[in-house]
Amino acid sequence: MSALRCPIKGAAVLAALLLFAPGGAHGQSSGAVSDSMPSTPGFLVVAGDTLWLVEPLEVLGSRVPVALPGVVRTMSVITTAEVERAPGRSAGELLQSVPGVVVSQRQQYGVQSDLTLRGSTFDQVEVLLNGFSVGDPQTGHHALDLPVGKGDISRLEVLPGHGSSLYGAGAFGGTVNVVTRRPAERSGGRTTMTGGDNGIWGVEGAADLRLGKNTGSRFSLEHFRTDGYEVDQPDGSRAWGGNDADTWSGTGRVVHQGAGGEWDFFGAASDRQYGALDFYAPFPSYEKTKSTFVSALYRTDVSDRITLEPRAFFRRHRDEFILLRDNPAAYTNDHVTRKTGGELRGLLKMNANHTLAVAGEAAYEDIDSRGLRGGVGAEALGSHLRRRLSLAAELNRHGGPVRWQAGGRVDRQTGYQASFSGSGAVSYEASHAMTWRASAGTVYRLPTFTDLYYRDPANIGNPNLVPETGWTWDTGLELAGGPWSGRVTYYERYEEDRIEWARAVGDALWQVMNIAEGTTRGFELAAAWRHAAGHGLGLGWSRIDQESNLPAGFEGKYTLLVPRHVVTGQAVLAVHRNLHWTLSGRFVEHNAGPVDFRSFLVVDSRIDWHGDAGWLAGFAGTNLADRRYEEVPGVQMPGTVFTATVGYEF
Repeated sequence: MSALRCPIKGAAVLAALLLFAPGGAHGQSSGAVSDSMPSTPGFLVVAGDTLWLVEPLEVLGSRVPVALPGVVRTMSVITTAEVERAPGRSAGELLQSVPGVVVSQRQQYGVQSDLTLRGSTFDQVEVLLNGFSVGDPQTGHHALDLPVGKGDISRLEVLPGHGSSLYGAGAFGGTVNVVTRRPAERSGGRTTMTGGDNGIWGVEGAADLRLGKNTGSRFSLEHFRTDGYEVDQPDGSRAWGGNDADTWSGTGRVVHQGAGGEWDFFGAASDRQYGALDFYAPFPSYEKTKSTFVSALYRTDVSDRITLEPRAFFRRHRDEFILLRDNPAAYTNDHVTRKTGGELRGLLKMNANHTLAVAGEAAYEDIDSRGLRGGVGAEALGSHLRRRLSLAAELNRHGGPVRWQAGGRVDRQTGYQASFSGSGAVSYEASHAMTWRASAGTVYRLPTFTDLYYRDPANIGNPNLVPETGWTWDTGLELAGGPWSGRVTYYERYEEDRIEWARAVGDALWQVMNIAEGTTRGFELAAAWRHAAGHGLGLGWSRIDQESNLPAGFEGKYTLLVPRHVVTGQAVLAVHRNLHWTLSGRFVEHNAGPVDFRSFLVVDSRIDWHGDAGWLAGFAGTNLADRRYEEVPGVQMPGTVFTATVGYEF
């Protein structure tokens, strides 16, 4: 009972805060919306029944496009309307409302944050952009360094659990897919300006252009900056924390519906510069990152039964890390990674209920990493490359009350033996209101280039690391009746040769090593209420128990980042059809660490107004209780921050 006392207290606090609003929209759901109708929910509540307004589409959890109510595995979706109304300003902050997801920020606005799912490390999560892998081979610290702004995001899909058989190495804890907006059905645009505390200001612009009946395009540009904020000093005073930021991002997308099929071209780029005090080591550091991503796909129906989809992408990421901000020559690392790949995917409709998906994929990734040491040029991580060939297949049954899928994938990578990943899942719709789901699969992860070759005064890599391996399973029950829905999920994950940065107790130097084994167990609870008028309320609770068998006398660097309990809540009150108020909160409890890290409660809010004439305005406040807290040990987050936004849509 004592183990439950703190999370229940956190849930009670959140519930009391959220129930001041008579309704709201849950921050995670099993619905989706059309990109051409960004303010329309993916469902209607009519006479107590939920009617889904969505055609089959490609979502996480399968290579076979399905309507979201028909997915076999448990997953969550943050819809377009929820993205627009949430107080969060980036993909990472938006994901914090999903049970089982933890985004540990070193600064707001998505500047630098670590993403974990179900107690994974930040290296054990696969991040996709429109279904393409954008994970960085240098380090998982860059998993959310995406070249898109909040205004570019159409929806966020979260698939907890195994994903190696679908998406390759890395998906231990889960997979996140960031889906960007498609071109609108008519020409138009949007522009906004934001200003607020801590020297915050930003501009955003987007334009949709129709290039004939069958071709649409969309272009966007977003700029954000902040002067940073003061943090507490050891002597009790306060001083600027070296946490300023200046970021740019831009995207372009063209979609053409031809006689033979659909072409989809997408490109994005970002440039971020920000203070990195205590980000990786106890020094006043500075970091600059630049990211470029382009992709193309073509989807065509060869016959009534066969669909082919060739896909290709390229990603380039540059990370310039300056250990001493005012003395770059003392120690600087300049890492450039490139990642490119192509895939040919085929879908065969075997009969009314069964579909077979097969895919062949080739990929290449490399790093060119150099630096300065005392003003002298030197090798940092060095120059390395990996090539990969993959073959995958998946068989789906998607008709009737019992649905299932089974699949496997073989990967052959430079320097490593061929590896096989398998997965299976089943769902049973016991009634219109109750569905049981279960899945199991194997997982593996290759060491990053940082794991293998990184060195600085406080950290040292290990070129002799071997891949992490393991397997995981989960099972859960989902309930839905009219405007109410809920789910409970239990999972376990078993890992071997786990990679962890560790050191002997009392030692100052961290070294990466393969830990013998690790076990993670947990459960997730989620409940939501929705009203046809736009009100809604959502609550979530996840508990994680993790065991890592470090050598005797050693401590892990990132073990503390796994929380024991996370309670989330979000509510939206539809004051008027043009005016919505959102209130959200998080309670996080860790097993150990500094006082400000061990447990904290953060409450955020946002008010949005959209006028009939196209004008819009918003007012957001984060950390309304002005709590002192840390999401990463030793890195203080800002107190209460208010921002205001004005804009125009046409």
